[in-house]
Amino acid sequence: MVYKVSDVAELIGVEKTEIFEKMITHKALLDPNISKVDGVTYFDDRGFEILKTLFSKVNDETVIEKSEIKPIKSVSKFEKERDILYDKVDILKNELFNLDSELELKDEMILKYQDKLIEDIEHINRLQYMLMKKYEKAVE
Repeated sequence: MVYKVSDVAELIGVEKTEIFEKMITHKALLDPNISKVDGVTYFDDRGFEILKTLFSKVNDETVIEKSEIKPIKSVSKFEKERDILYDKVDILKNELFNLDSELELKDEMILKYQDKLIEDIEHINRLQYMLMKKYEKAVE
């Protein structure tokens, strides 16, 4: 599924300008998950999940900042890069969790499919047995 910037902003609960800011600050991370069609920017599912993770971290930080009054300090380039790397680690953790959930679901689906196959094979065997008995009666 693909999402327009306005859709992503609405689903996450942020302004479109904040989405564009994240697109700039996390360009290397988000670019593979962005496509443009007729001048409209779209995010794929992974891009949407990355943005959700980025904004959930921002929301957590703003809650902390509101409860604690901190002096304003300038952030060095190293600290910004470190924060971006931490964001990437959080995103990867979130993706791993999502992939684990998908694998569990697929495992369940495979087990159900195997059960259905076994049931179908048993049914086919019964039908073959019945056909064999009818054939034997017809040959006699």
